[in-house]
Amino acid sequence: MALLLAAAMSAAAGTPDGKPVSAAAAIRPCSGRGLPEYRKGACLDEAAKALRARLDGAVERKLAAIAAVATRAPSPGSLAGREDAENWRKAFLAAQGAWEEYFRHHCDSLYDFDYHGGSAAGQLASACKIRLLAARIDELRDHPR
Repeated sequence: MALLLAAAMSAAAGTPDGKPVSAAAAIRPCSGRGLPEYRKGACLDEAAKALRARLDGAVERKLAAIAAVATRAPSPGSLAGREDAENWRKAFLAAQGAWEEYFRHHCDSLYDFDYHGGSAAGQLASACKIRLLAARIDELRDHPR
């Protein structure tokens, strides 16, 4: 099991070369035919946690980039100065908050309603989280500004 968790976390944690994050690569090590269901679930949970940590880092980097705008002298036609930085920070935090709410409600609804809490519901909800986290990480990377 430790090898599966390591493989899933490695797939979830790293694309240092700037390639898109692959949800499929994070899920694949957790879906072997001979793997007991409880191990699949634990593996998917760990992969989702690794991606969550990665997203948290991407959000911090984005906020740091926004804060750097405050140090630039205001200039017509460009993002610069405290006012621009504060407006951008508020807009980004509102967007991130809306994404977090969608993330929670969408994946929780799979567990609670679509799969009625059945035996595979937890795995499907974790796979949902992995897909959405990977996409959001890529969104933040694609728009680094």
